[in-house]
Amino acid sequence: MINRSYAMDIVFDAETADEEVLRKLSEELISEVFYESDDPKGGDYLRYQYGGCSMEPCMDKDGAGYSYRLRMIPEYYTTAEEELYVDSEISRILKSIEDDPGLSEYEKVKAVRDHICDTVSYDTVHKHMKGSGHVQSTAYGCLYYHTALCQGYAVLTYRMLKELGMDVRIIKGDLFVNGRMERHAWNIVRIGDEYYNLDVTMDDINGNYDHFLKSDESFNRDHKRDEEFLTEDFYREYPVSSMDHEYE
Repeated sequence: MINRSYAMDIVFDAETADEEVLRKLSEELISEVFYESDDPKGGDYLRYQYGGCSMEPCMDKDGAGYSYRLRMIPEYYTTAEEELYVDSEISRILKSIEDDPGLSEYEKVKAVRDHICDTVSYDTVHKHMKGSGHVQSTAYGCLYYHTALCQGYAVLTYRMLKELGMDVRIIKGDLFVNGRMERHAWNIVRIGDEYYNLDVTMDDINGNYDHFLKSDESFNRDHKRDEEFLTEDFYREYPVSSMDHEYE
């Protein structure tokens, strides 16, 4: 899927006939696809540029047993060619950061945040066009068109920080703005032993650092995480600092 394969066939044999096994297998496979690793192109980067997967199951009698085939056809928000462009642009952008071994973790995060805010603008057009604008939810949209929705900001932030060796995740939830709640995406990033909330979208829109490396106490005034990011297990794995990071 990282290579944007059109389809994947999973073939196996079994002694008994059980069509339900194909459904269970597909659910288990998809649940494991987006595991977090050191690969900047996997994990949340892939998860939030993926639009679902259609399944074509098949089961045939084969001698004393049965032969199963499950064809999985994913939908991606970007093509393989577009991802090659992303690879090239990110490599170019990060070269100056990677060439400076003296940069702290804080300085790396700030450099990524500042570059995105300087080169990307919030896409108010696609925001109001229901069912359109998948590309504006991608890193490619940020880098090629220089405009994106919040998910595009968060995906590019994730990818660039991962390339720099930072531990980062994408968080989905709600944002309270202009008297109403809206669906939103942002990041958490590890500096030292703890994580901090980072909303590059809102910093760009407002032209400030009010959502830069914040604790939950200050960040949750206008942000609310989805339930999957509020569990004890998630916070145990990604403990958020009780204090805002000092702005330098």
